Amino acid sequence: MITRQEVSAVIEEVFQDVIAFRRDLHMHPELSGQEERTSARIQEELSKLDIPFGTNWQRAVFGTLAGTGPAPTGKYTGVGIRADFDALPITEETGLPYASQNTGVMHACGHDVHTATLLGSAMVLKRFANRFGGAVKFLFQPSEEKEGGAKNMIDAGCMENPPVNAVLGLHIHAGLQSGDLQFCPGPMNAATCTLYIDVEGVGCHGAHPDTGIDTIVVASHIVTALQAITARNLAPTTPGIVTIGSFHAGTKSNIIPGTARLEGTLRAMTTDVMDLLKERVKLTVENVAAAFGAKATVTLEDGCPCLVNDPALTEVFMDYAGELFGTEHIHRMPVPSLGGDDFAYFTQYCDGVYFGLGVTTGNEGCEQKLHSEFLCPDEEAMKNGILMEVMTALKLLGAAE
Repeated sequence: MITRQEVSAVIEEVFQDVIAFRRDLHMHPELSGQEERTSARIQEELSKLDIPFGTNWQRAVFGTLAGTGPAPTGKYTGVGIRADFDALPITEETGLPYASQNTGVMHACGHDVHTATLLGSAMVLKRFANRFGGAVKFLFQPSEEKEGGAKNMIDAGCMENPPVNAVLGLHIHAGLQSGDLQFCPGPMNAATCTLYIDVEGVGCHGAHPDTGIDTIVVASHIVTALQAITARNLAPTTPGIVTIGSFHAGTKSNIIPGTARLEGTLRAMTTDVMDLLKERVKLTVENVAAAFGAKATVTLEDGCPCLVNDPALTEVFMDYAGELFGTEHIHRMPVPSLGGDDFAYFTQYCDGVYFGLGVTTGNEGCEQKLHSEFLCPDEEAMKNGILMEVMTALKLLGAAE
C-alpha cells in the first residue's frame, strides 16, 4: 500500500515545478473558448511526464495514466480528476510580480490553481504507476465559465477508453483557511438558466410620454414584479433565485426608447423548482408588459444542472480527509450554494465528489473573494489539494492505506 508519507515526500520534490507552472498560467490567462496557449502548455507538461493524452472539444486535454500494479479489487477501476482552466474578463489589481500580462483578463476564479494542482497530482501519480492498477484520467477542461465545457468534453468521449466510474475535483474556497477542506454530501450547487427579456413599446419624445409606450417604465415594473416570484411561490426554506443583472434601454435623456433588454439568471436546486421559476417568469413578464400596452418576449437558455455529490462517497472522502489532515481542518458545507458549476455533468455521469480547498491566510491585505480583481490564493494550499487528489484516487483504486 502507498502511504501518505511517501506521497508527501514526492509532492515536496515536485512542488516548485507546480508553482512555476501555476504562475506561468496566471501571467497568461485566456478567456473561455480562447485557451490555446493554456491547452498547449498542459499538453507540453504531460508529454514531459510521458503520460499519453488526447484532445477533444475546444482544446480540452485528457491524460490517461494506466497503472501496472495489482488490479483494483473494489468497485472503482477508473478514476477521473477534473480541473478547469479558463479565465475571466477582469483587470487584475493584486500587484503580484506574476500578475496577468493579458490586459483585462485574469484568473480571478482560481482555475490556474485547479490546473496546477491537477498537474502536480499527475506528476506524483506517475511516480507510483507501478504500484496501483486500473487507470487515472486527468481531465483538463476549458470553458467552465461560458460554454458548458464539461458536457461537451464528456460527449466527445473523455470518460471512455478506459472507462471512468468515479470522478473528483476541487475548487478553491476564498473564505476558508488555507489548506482546509470543505465537503457537501448530496446537492451542492444549483442548476442555472440564463434569462433574456426583450421589451417592445413605442418610442417618443421625453416631453410627450403620452404619445408612446415607455419601455423603461415597463421594464422597471418587470424587474420589480420578478422579485415576487420566489418570495410568494416558494416556501421560505426552498432555495430559488431570479436575478436581473443587465438592463439596457435608451440613448438620450429626452428620448423615450421603443425597446429595452434585460438579462438575468435563474437558480434552483431541483428540476421542479426550476420549471416553476421558468413558468412564472414567462407569465409575469408577458402580463406586466401587456398591462402597459407593450409586448415582451422571454428567452430561456438552460445552463448546467444541479451539482449533486454522491452522498456515501462524500462521507468516505470526509472521513479519509480527517485522517490525512486532522478533523479540525475538515468542514461540512452548512447549506448548498446557489452558484453553478458544470462539474455537475461529471457527477451525473458517475459517482462524483467536488470539494472546496481553502486558500486564504488572512494576511492578504484585503478581503478574498472569487471573481475579484484582488484574489490572491495561497500557493501552499496546493500541497493539500495534490495530497487529497492523489490519496483519494489511490484509495478508490485500492492502493492507498
